Amino acid sequence: MTQLEQLKLSGQLPTPRGVALAILELTQRENATLSEIARVVQTDPALSGRLIKLANTASHITRPVVSVQEAVVRQGMATVRHLALGFSLVDQFRDGTCQAFDYQGYWSHSLLMALSMQALGLRVHVASADELFVCGLLAQVGKLALATVYPDEYSKVLTTLSADPAQPAIEHERKHLEIDHIELGIVMMTDWGMPRVFTGPLAFYEDAAHPCYPHDSRSNSLMLMLRLSHRLADLGLANADVRPKLLKEWMTLAVELDIPAEAAGAFIDEVVNNWREWAELLKIPATVLPSFAEICHGHHEDEDAAETDMPLRIVVADGDAIRRRNAMALLAEDSEHTVYPAENGNAALALAMEILPHVIIAHVDLPLLDGLELCQALRATDEGRRMHILMTSDGNGEEQLNRAYESGADGYLPGTLSAKGLRIRLRAAQRLAQLQTDWEKDRAQLRQIAAELAVANRRLANAALTDQLTGLPNRRSAMDQLEQAWSAASRSGQALSVMVIDIDHFKHINDTYGHAAGDRVLREAASILRSSARREDSVCRIGGEEFLVICPNTDLKSTLQSAERLRASLSTKRMSLGQAEKTLTISIGVATREPGTTDIDALVSTADQALYAAKESGRNQTCTRQHIPLH
Repeated sequence: MTQLEQLKLSGQLPTPRGVALAILELTQRENATLSEIARVVQTDPALSGRLIKLANTASHITRPVVSVQEAVVRQGMATVRHLALGFSLVDQFRDGTCQAFDYQGYWSHSLLMALSMQALGLRVHVASADELFVCGLLAQVGKLALATVYPDEYSKVLTTLSADPAQPAIEHERKHLEIDHIELGIVMMTDWGMPRVFTGPLAFYEDAAHPCYPHDSRSNSLMLMLRLSHRLADLGLANADVRPKLLKEWMTLAVELDIPAEAAGAFIDEVVNNWREWAELLKIPATVLPSFAEICHGHHEDEDAAETDMPLRIVVADGDAIRRRNAMALLAEDSEHTVYPAENGNAALALAMEILPHVIIAHVDLPLLDGLELCQALRATDEGRRMHILMTSDGNGEEQLNRAYESGADGYLPGTLSAKGLRIRLRAAQRLAQLQTDWEKDRAQLRQIAAELAVANRRLANAALTDQLTGLPNRRSAMDQLEQAWSAASRSGQALSVMVIDIDHFKHINDTYGHAAGDRVLREAASILRSSARREDSVCRIGGEEFLVICPNTDLKSTLQSAERLRASLSTKRMSLGQAEKTLTISIGVATREPGTTDIDALVSTADQALYAAKESGRNQTCTRQHIPLH
């Protein structure tokens, strides 16, 4: 027996539990339905919220998903199974016994990789965004498995890897454990039902030199997406000094997926913002990263530094080499400014667009493009309007000063200036740069608040469609569902029936045993009705002790049979009320859509009349006011 087979039989590998395990087992049945899965998902509020959030994140549809049922339908049975599995592992393995394994860092990396795969999936249409999210989240699950099964041995592997990072991790793993995380992860994901189209690229994506697939194939696109997502996750957890290098590598890889350099910043900033939002939801740490532009230009914030000590990126543009060197020497004196030289106006303009400096010091008499023209060209761009431009010349004439300001300059420097005088004139630029940094922080906070509000609004919208006592769809949701079923029946010509159910003598229960007992009866009745109803039927609470059951594609005879089954199921249930045990009974009115039924209100009204007849006839029975067709 191979080591992999032994591990699979040992029961030590990470596996889903609770609701995720129930979903996994349910989806293995041939007759499982999405409605059944939605009911199981609804028993776990955390999983419900995560699935709804993910459905909305990946959706291009304007109307947001607000219910678990809709999220499950949109994501599909297989994707919901894998999402439940992934989120279950996140909750179970937040820590462990492997001392050298960073469990929190692992999940932070995996989450960022998942969100990157999802975002790439919206640009490169090779699979659904939700499937790609799962693929990214579980791509490194073999590492978690090794840390779980071999905590002491894997801790030694990680320590050795830290001392010898030049050798790939899988080489260290094979040397010490005779198995690697890629091989083990693919076996686990295959056992969980992950399609080979995803597990295949997982075998090769960590080996950058392995081409493996035809350039224009789906598998090659997935492999590139995995590499790109892994590199972005590395960047998210990296130290500030190596981020620019990782970012450059990411942008080189991105070209292979037709992501242009000008789109990279918006893509990365959006993924990182989503990462922080999801990290808060899943209780996973996420690094507060600078924006793409700040990483790209090597800008690092120092929150404790005074604004006047803030280092700046400065371009000195002067055609005279001696003047240029003197100005650069003054700027370098007792400061941490990064200074870039430019010998003419065209070079200064190109450099400014490349490095986005805080300050440009330009001589009026620049070659090719003079200082005034350079200033006007910069002010014509969004980036240039944020730069602090200081003009300098050999003279100090009033006319030159006016022309400089008319061109859009922020200040004017005399030809002879000391280092101290220059520092004084740069304070305005430092204040501006600090204000821009603070503004970016405020904007990030506003985005975070907006994201939190969106989540809260979705929760409120979901709550607005759910009866809080029983967990069933409420009257509003019931009417929406019935309207949809009515439209579907109109298009297809299929039957549509409803039941209106009333708990017998409920007022007596409330008056005799109190409202707490009445609430318990309602919850118990709702639970029995939900578990006893057919998979395709929808059970809703429409008010008080009344319930509505929507039965699509069901004729009157079949609905009466189903209603009798519900009534019988409830009548076998005995509940303790006070000192006595009572049997719950219900009365049911049934109606089906007929040629003369004008709308859903008329259909429900017909069922209401039948319910009234059932109560008038002694309760605990099923009635209809319509005739069953003879066949």
